[in-house]
Amino acid sequence: MWLRCAGAVTAVGLIWWTFSGLDAARVGATLRAGGPALLWALLPMGLGFALESLGWAWAFRRFGLRVPLLGMLRTRVASEALALTLPAGALLSESSTPFLLGRHCGLRAEVSVAGMAIRKYLLLASQAVYISLSAWLGAATLERASSELLHGPGLSGILLGLGALVFAAALAVGLSLRGGRIAVRVRQALTRVPWSALRRRLDKSRDRFVATDDNIARFFRGSLLGASTPGVCFLLVWTLEALETFLILRLLGIELPFEAVAALEVAVSFSRHLAFVLPGGLGVQDLAYVVGLRALGVSEPLAVGAAFVLIKRAKECTWALIGYALLASDLRGLRAERAQAAPALSLSPG
Repeated sequence: MWLRCAGAVTAVGLIWWTFSGLDAARVGATLRAGGPALLWALLPMGLGFALESLGWAWAFRRFGLRVPLLGMLRTRVASEALALTLPAGALLSESSTPFLLGRHCGLRAEVSVAGMAIRKYLLLASQAVYISLSAWLGAATLERASSELLHGPGLSGILLGLGALVFAAALAVGLSLRGGRIAVRVRQALTRVPWSALRRRLDKSRDRFVATDDNIARFFRGSLLGASTPGVCFLLVWTLEALETFLILRLLGIELPFEAVAALEVAVSFSRHLAFVLPGGLGVQDLAYVVGLRALGVSEPLAVGAAFVLIKRAKECTWALIGYALLASDLRGLRAERAQAAPALSLSPG
């Protein structure tokens, strides 16, 4: 509870500080300039869900499982709703994913956990490529912005260094997953916790931890590069985030080079991950966009930034509502299944 309150207070404070002195009439005029065409801003995120679902299904096929693409897509939209709207939502999103994968893709818990670990690796590896390419292609624009942000050169070098750091993390994760028997080691660590109920559950689920490691090993058979091929879909998802920002800015009448927008998205995405306790990076992400637009030389960055953020948030809220509708449908279905099972249990012998 305290975490939610602290996150809400921090987010509101940052938004107030970022947009204090805002001219609401100017924001309204900026939004009206976009008109109904702003509805196109919903499209890239939907395509991103579809591409990520395709890449994740591709990863499952590498260890011998064919999963329904529609079930995978439904899982991603529903789990992302939690990540977008709740404090520490990423943790809640991760914890709900095995249930959703089991319900919509027919996957056992050990298979789902293996798939989630592999997805993390593919996200890291593809993000490393995206950050490095964005920093390299947008180096000239980043150095112009560097004088505004850092009062000197070096911004492109910082982002290239960040790309190298993420690549090193991805390589470490990939090598660890490939031969480290990670799940079994996690189980061994958990058995040291002085909690008898946990130990009993761990004893009963030993085979599941072994099966998780076996599934991960099957995915990583062959070269690490070959195992990373589903990451192409995830790389396209990162690119779609930049394309979404580029599209919204164009609809608002702001023309920036795509490579500059891609570099801006790298910085904003990084700030959002640092502020994971805030729902959707609320406050931190908004501040990062305003600062980035000012550094890129956009006139009236506060008004444009406010209009831009409103569109971004409206888009996220729309997809979150869709996700919550899917979650509500799952909960209704689960209650109905339990209600049907209850009479059968009460009528069983003994």
